[in-house]
Amino acid sequence: MEGARQAEPAAPEAPAHLQRAWSAANFSTLPFWIAMIVAPRSAPTRWLMERVAPLHAVLSVVYSVALLTAVARSGERVDFTRLASVSRAFRQPEAMLAGWTHYISFDLFVGGWIWRRALAEGRSARLALLLTWWAGPAGLGLFAARSRLPRWLG
Repeated sequence: MEGARQAEPAAPEAPAHLQRAWSAANFSTLPFWIAMIVAPRSAPTRWLMERVAPLHAVLSVVYSVALLTAVARSGERVDFTRLASVSRAFRQPEAMLAGWTHYISFDLFVGGWIWRRALAEGRSARLALLLTWWAGPAGLGLFAARSRLPRWLG
């Protein structure tokens, strides 16, 4: 059939050690998000959030090692101006681990900032935090737009 696209090859299965790193990184932020969303003004949440820096440090090491490994194994220099080039790079499990670790660390950092700002302003930010956890910029955008939204929403 003319014009039909050929199926892209499936991403390779990740080695067990990368799968374990993925799972550990993925679940490492869970207690922080649940605390900020479920009990934002509680003493345990404050205690936990005061201790988030070591997690960011560990995630930065995971990110750096995965990124350097992906670059070392890559047969192609990634052209960040080309979607296809970036897409090919993310087929490597190490690159995907680096990207995901980047996302969850930055989302947690932004979530902590939202949480602190909301506490200081005496406002709820549960929806913005939930969206930041699940969809990053959507939650930040909601929080940024909160001055124009009903108080119960933002």
